[in-house]
Amino acid sequence: MIRLIGVLTHGGVPIKVKSSMDAEGELILGPLIEAAKALSHVMGSGEVRKLGFQDNTLIVTESKKGYTIVALVSKAEGYMDSLLRVISDAIDESDIALADGAVNDNHIVIIEDIVGTYVRDHIETGFPETLEMVWEPIVKTMRQDSKLSVTVNEVEALLERSELTEKWSEFKAEISGSLEDALDCALQGEFDRACAIAMTIDSALAGVFAIKMGALTHSMTKLVSPALAELIDVATQLSDDYPFADMARTLVGYITGANIPADYARAFREAIRRFEFKNDTEHLLLGFLFLDARVTDFPDFAANLVKLYREKSEIVCSFIEAMNERGKLFEKVYSITSYDGFRDELGVYKSNITSILGSINWVMDSDLLWELKKEGKGIEIGITASLKLQNYIAVLTALAESPVLTIGERREILEEVLMLYKDYFRGLMKSDIPLFAYTLDSVFQSMSVAQAEYYFLVTGEIRDQHMDQSIEFVSDIFAVIDEEWPKSRVRFSLFVVANALCPVLTRAKTMPEVGIRTVYLAMRLLDINTVDASQITKPETYATYFGNTISTLTSIASQLLEGDERNKVLKRCVEVILDIQEWFVSKGVICRDDIITASFHSTLVLNILDDSELEKVTNKIIALNRITVQDTKKYDYEVAMMASPFIEVLIYAWKKLDSDIYLKLARATFDTAYTAWIKYGFHEKAENFKKKYGEVWS
Repeated sequence: MIRLIGVLTHGGVPIKVKSSMDAEGELILGPLIEAAKALSHVMGSGEVRKLGFQDNTLIVTESKKGYTIVALVSKAEGYMDSLLRVISDAIDESDIALADGAVNDNHIVIIEDIVGTYVRDHIETGFPETLEMVWEPIVKTMRQDSKLSVTVNEVEALLERSELTEKWSEFKAEISGSLEDALDCALQGEFDRACAIAMTIDSALAGVFAIKMGALTHSMTKLVSPALAELIDVATQLSDDYPFADMARTLVGYITGANIPADYARAFREAIRRFEFKNDTEHLLLGFLFLDARVTDFPDFAANLVKLYREKSEIVCSFIEAMNERGKLFEKVYSITSYDGFRDELGVYKSNITSILGSINWVMDSDLLWELKKEGKGIEIGITASLKLQNYIAVLTALAESPVLTIGERREILEEVLMLYKDYFRGLMKSDIPLFAYTLDSVFQSMSVAQAEYYFLVTGEIRDQHMDQSIEFVSDIFAVIDEEWPKSRVRFSLFVVANALCPVLTRAKTMPEVGIRTVYLAMRLLDINTVDASQITKPETYATYFGNTISTLTSIASQLLEGDERNKVLKRCVEVILDIQEWFVSKGVICRDDIITASFHSTLVLNILDDSELEKVTNKIIALNRITVQDTKKYDYEVAMMASPFIEVLIYAWKKLDSDIYLKLARATFDTAYTAWIKYGFHEKAENFKKKYGEVWS
């Protein structure tokens, strides 16, 4: 992220300096500016220099008008190079005078306007009011449409579906045993059996364990779950004196919606403080309280928990290790600029993938699975393989999203991801193996990105077949939701999926019923107040939710709304989308796919913008594309992937604003993209691209 950015005139005199550092960090502002001065003396215009500074990198460039732009960044250095060049060019294209060491009000106004465009402290627009403005006309249209109203009613019926208590009662009635038996079941992944056994035992330890096992069944597929009311009853009977009673009660409140995430996080931390790593039945039972993705926020504790369960439960160990690896992976995913960023992770998974897929084949064979279950290994093998496969798919998808692969290499990676889902994970999902909702959610997110990415690399009949598979994939997600409803914790990041696929469906001029169904369900499940509250506490989470939601609804609105209402909604959506992407750039988070989508969504409103608005939107799109593609020669394949909507924006702006600057950039982008498609063997893509845009210059 950008920790500091500033513009200096001759002599190192600051015109504008923005800093996100705390009071202690402010003490290094002086030395930073001095370092920038020293570098600026030996630089030419357009040149970029870097200097290591504590745990950050100081980047300095010089504009043609003699102004020095300086930034201190903590990640995504390559993208930040591009950002400084964009700011430098904006300064040179502005009305500001040549740098001469003087700073007046005019200097300050111009520089503040330029820097403020690309470096944002927060997102100006509010989440609730934007959603209200966008969603209300969409849902009104859906309810007035004869076919879509049926979809709306079916989703509402799903939301009203009550828990099937009879199934749990029948299951529980056939099971009995000791706490040791319950522990054995839990270690093997039979959390429903473990819960049922524990509920027959009258002790605080058994009650706490039963609650955790019940909560786990609500966060997994295939397992039989107790009614939430029954878990509440168990919680009310716990003694206040028992050290882990508060954790269990808070967990019940959390999964029923009575407690907020902060309540559960507090209880989780307190339980960690009280837990002792003893290798006995009591502490092995209590250790399951921490089988939760949050445990990776406490790395030392998580490592000790893995040691405690090593050789006892591969499920516990694999879950914690997978969550830890996934967390580290997503720290890198949007700032990677070289293959080295994923080399180690990919190598580990490549070496293990054969055994992972072999394990999945075992459990997909019903006869073999029966034999494995008799040995207490079936569920363990299936869950462990699913956790490892989820991360391998995530690594491959992250690589495909990054700028380090050519389009030919990217296609190979994406085809592997699509194959892994179709031939392995989909079968595992339909088998009798219970899977964590975390795993399903991770794979669904990765797959939605892969499905969208692959669309841009194929043509003709292959593209048509791929679109059918993408729609089938969305149907798979809804089928899981329908089968497992109303389990409280089997919820997926539907807006991540929709954000990836809805723009693609819109570009293909289709929006299947299952897509509308998924978006409507996502909106009904969206906790607007919780998202809005995260703006202060977790701004990146807030921006992600906001961006995914608005991008999805933009695609839906473009398909369903008409006339002035459509124009009003789409115009507002595009404004918000661009603001959010600029905020992400400030944080060093660059998602190429989201910027492609932003460019595409901008094409939907070009004809309703006045000249001033069009110029502003076009320049923002240019900046975002330039920052994403750091070097058009080195990353010519990235230009090819991003070119189509970008060129549409540029051509429209050229015609409407009569500015050859846009035409020149459109032609340069076309030439680079067309040559890249040919260079990497995508001849049909190249011909289609030429037919669509080549006539502009013919």
